[in-house]
This record gives sequence, structure tokens and C-alpha cells, in this order.
Amino acid sequence: MSEGDGPKRGFRLEVDPEQVEETVRELRRRVQETFRAGATTRVRLSFKGQRIGPDIPLAVFLAGEGVAFWLLSPLPALLINLGARAVLDVELVDEAEELVSEGVQHYLDGDLERAERCYRRALRKRPEDPSALYNLGVLLAVSGRTEEARAMYRAAAMGPEGHPDVARASEALGRL
Repeated sequence: MSEGDGPKRGFRLEVDPEQVEETVRELRRRVQETFRAGATTRVRLSFKGQRIGPDIPLAVFLAGEGVAFWLLSPLPALLINLGARAVLDVELVDEAEELVSEGVQHYLDGDLERAERCYRRALRKRPEDPSALYNLGVLLAVSGRTEEARAMYRAAAMGPEGHPDVARASEALGRL
């Protein structure tokens, strides 16, 4: 089993309460840039390691010109209380990666049905995800569903060069 080895995408942003509009524009610009580079589905904000409100769906965030950021988080109140600059951590969340990680945990706990559901949900989010394909292949192989496992390994092996689960899937194909 392998957890998604993809890097976490995110950045730190200095928030100046006296330049809120410029901060929102900068946040939106950076989220758009990062979104174009990956499969981000949500924006997660934190301050000093603590989450600020719920994750914001990326589409809502981008469509709202940052309005969702202010409506769905307590950051404005935090800034008023601080009355000073703050550094905000912005993480761009890939839901498929989270589902694969959740599936791995269920697999390790022995709950194969829940693990399989997580992997298949991840594949609905991102059909060619090598980690979801590989991990589902492992689960199917240990469940005795060899032909289905072979299909998952083949699909995972077609993933991007250098991805660790692509190599693992190729090796697993050779062992089946």
C-alpha cells in the first residue's frame, strides 16, 4: 500500500488589515496559478497551525472573487482583534489524495470494503490517479480478484514517469 506521494500545494500569505482588497486579489491570483498546475478541489486556510473555518470549495472561491474567503472564514474578526499583520497559510487541497490516504488507513485497519469505496471515490474525482489505481489494485489482488487487479495495475503503470506508484504498479504486474 502506498499513500499519495504528491506534494502538498500551498503557500504563505501575509495579510495586512489595512490592505484587505489587495490581499484578497493576491490570494485569488495565487490560488488560480496553483489550481492550473494541479488537481486542487478546495482551499484550506490556517493561522498559526489552526484551521480557520471549513475548507472552501475551489469553484466557490474562484467564482466569488474571494468573497467566499471572507464569508466562510473568521479571518476578518481575527484581523480586527489582532490589529496587525498576520501570516496566513493557504493549502490547496486535492480531495483525491485525501481519499487515497483515507483508503490506505481503512486498508491497514482491515476494513477492505471502506478502503475500496475510498479508492473508487478518488478515481471518480481523478480517473487516472496512479495512487488510487495502484492501491485499488493491491486491495483487489489480496481479495483474490486478480483480473480486476491486473487492470488497475495496467492503468496505474501508464501514469506519469517518476511517480512512485507507477513504478510499483509495473512491478506488481510482473508478479501477477
